[in-house]
Amino acid sequence: MYENFTRLPQEEQERILGACIEEFAQHGFSQASTNAIIRKAGIPKGTLFLFSGSKKDLYLYVIDQAVTCYIQAFEQIASDPPADLFERLLYFGQARMQFAINEPLLYRLFFNAFTNTPDEIRAELQTRFAGYAKESMRRVYDGLDRTPFREGARVEQVVELVYLVLEGMYARYL
Repeated sequence: MYENFTRLPQEEQERILGACIEEFAQHGFSQASTNAIIRKAGIPKGTLFLFSGSKKDLYLYVIDQAVTCYIQAFEQIASDPPADLFERLLYFGQARMQFAINEPLLYRLFFNAFTNTPDEIRAELQTRFAGYAKESMRRVYDGLDRTPFREGARVEQVVELVYLVLEGMYARYL
């Protein structure tokens, strides 16, 4: 479906993708206007749907690109986490915030995709990125110093609770 898009000159791809990111980040899926994307990208009406069959397909493609960018940036920013759980969570949180500072539109798009989209699309995104979520959690546990926890403690439950608190803070303050 996106073969036509990837055949465009790189500069044109970036302009169109940038217009999509801006519109979806600012307005979310439901309120985003493909007409606004067309205007911002400076392309003829109808051209956008040569690259994707629908607004939903376009949105999913843009999210794929945002997640790829996030993963690449995160791997560079957070390449050597500390062994202590709370230091590690702080380290990953700082890396996430650094991404938000460096790429505010991408971060808003990425974050809102999992919180402010129609249920059908959110479910599809969760299915699509389940592997990334699993890999992300593996990074939390690999090399983690478990000695501070009492014997028999379920570290996974502690981490999950801390993540729920952090996600609530992100949602409230970002």
